[in-house]
Amino acid sequence: MKNNKQFNPCVLHKIFKEILERAGLPAHRFSLHHLRHTIATLLLQEIKDKVDVRTLQQLFGHESLASTSKYTHIDFEQNKSYLVVII
Repeated sequence: MKNNKQFNPCVLHKIFKEILERAGLPAHRFSLHHLRHTIATLLLQEIKDKVDVRTLQQLFGHESLASTSKYTHIDFEQNKSYLVVII
């Protein structure tokens, strides 16, 4: 980010879709929202010794810890196939 300006969400969405298309992935099946959830879930599950819920709350800008804690209730094995498709 240049000059501490925030990215325009529409621009980020467009960049994300272009990257998916270049990678040969069906852009209509993915969203930045899915990516955000996948990142949060994997951070908590894969490096939980370094990332706790409070850290994730700050990273994602959640006002309420309840918003962030939903990532702690996901069963990794149950959603493994979903995560693999997104990644």
